Amino acid sequence: MTISTVEPSTAARQRPESPGSPDPGSPDAGRRFALACYATGQLVLLGWWLAFHPGLMSPDSVTYVEHVTTGPWVAGQSVAYDALLGLCLWLTGDVSAVTLLQTAGMAAALAHLAGAVRALGARGRWLLVAVGCATLSPPLGAFTVAIWKDVPFTICAVLAAGTAIRLASPVSSGTGAPAPSGTVSGTVSGTASTTTSTTTSGIASARRRGGARRRRRPARSRGVTARDPRLPVFCAELLGLGLFRHNGFLVALIAAVLLALLLPAARRRLAVVAATAVTVPALMLGAGYPALGITPPSRTFAYQTVFGDLAVAYGERPELFGREERALLEAIAPPEAWRRGATCHTMARIFFDPAFGHAEAERRISDVLRLWRGLLARAPGLMLGTRICRAALAWQIDSTAGEPGGELYRFSLHDPRLPSAWEGTRVASVMRQRPFLPALRSAGLTALDASTVRQFEWLLWRAPFWCYLGYAAAVLARRRTGSRAALAGAAVVAGQQLGVILTNTAPDFRFMVTPILVGIVLVPLLAREARILAARR
Repeated sequence: MTISTVEPSTAARQRPESPGSPDPGSPDAGRRFALACYATGQLVLLGWWLAFHPGLMSPDSVTYVEHVTTGPWVAGQSVAYDALLGLCLWLTGDVSAVTLLQTAGMAAALAHLAGAVRALGARGRWLLVAVGCATLSPPLGAFTVAIWKDVPFTICAVLAAGTAIRLASPVSSGTGAPAPSGTVSGTVSGTASTTTSTTTSGIASARRRGGARRRRRPARSRGVTARDPRLPVFCAELLGLGLFRHNGFLVALIAAVLLALLLPAARRRLAVVAATAVTVPALMLGAGYPALGITPPSRTFAYQTVFGDLAVAYGERPELFGREERALLEAIAPPEAWRRGATCHTMARIFFDPAFGHAEAERRISDVLRLWRGLLARAPGLMLGTRICRAALAWQIDSTAGEPGGELYRFSLHDPRLPSAWEGTRVASVMRQRPFLPALRSAGLTALDASTVRQFEWLLWRAPFWCYLGYAAAVLARRRTGSRAALAGAAVVAGQQLGVILTNTAPDFRFMVTPILVGIVLVPLLAREARILAARR
């Protein structure tokens, strides 16, 4: 009789499973864990939905609804989100179904991400706690029920982070899955077979004879094949970034490039994914939407950050502008308006100044861009510094509230101002908050107010701390296991962080919600890696 032995793992010796208990790594256990995460997130988010029914609204929310009701429909925001709201209004006569769908989508995205992180070794119970904390957080819970195109954008980004981890997940280099810990099998030559346990001396002897042979080889990444079902899913998630936010294609591009560097064997397929995520939104904006009768956005709207750069340059270095260049700026807005807008943190002070002439800016946009390119050549440090300052939301942990224009924009907690044409219409009635439970709304407002304490802004409202925490977890996991899976998830976070640094318009909390959510879910993984590292030392 030949007896083969497998040494029980430390975890198996410390936590013996009862007979019939499911393997934590089995598909059934994974599905149960995902369902538990989803139920936890959905239950908490449902509370936020009941408190702020039909959803938190802002001037942008009014613009979305105006596009699909009284018109005109302009592709200045997200046509996909406009269409979703229009369909909801047509089917239900209300907008509350959209925010309810957002709670379901966010709960599913967090469950998807938590399942991917659990496969990297994080404890399921702590991941469940992390999902609960993420949805209980007043900024994140209220954000999920806001009528903002940034909510489905964030859902797509969180889903993409989870899928990226799965694409790069490690697998044993053997021919099959490793045998369960603590299994001892025996095979009898001929027709008989039996299973028995070995003695302590037998295990020690087996370890001396064949320990080196049984030692697992380092984990390697799964090959991403052309028929891998995760690849089109990842493509759809990145495509959603560009469809729900115009500059989302940049986030998708950076994330796909970083992932291609981590997975060299899949570079060609990821190049196709990146090309799809970039070209489809561009084609829709340039040709698809106009063919549907949707008006393209103005060029001044697309280049609004350029006006913010010019205002800072005009206020800080007026000697850079010649007579004709001054005349160009003064034709668009008076000098006082340019000086009022000379803050590097936001372009809103000049672009939305009452004295800013949008019609003249649109007519002279080619001259404006030529002036901007000239300043970029003559004073690159000033222009680059302005962009980095405006993107402090993405990289600076501390608050910028004490600086001109640095106040963080959070939520509009009151009913928005509606167009006069809506007076007495059904649309006007649905664009008002109608909480199911006024007491729950009062509690939600109290929690939101308490979370705005400046000393907590870096933790509750700003993303950089969570970005760096996520990167630390990914690096430690890579160092210990050799797997690039956690780094793949961090690539999506880096894509959004770098994308905001390049294109940010103002310190707006909603632009960087994804890294906060991903960072919270990665906390159990970071804790595990830090504990193992401390034990080794």
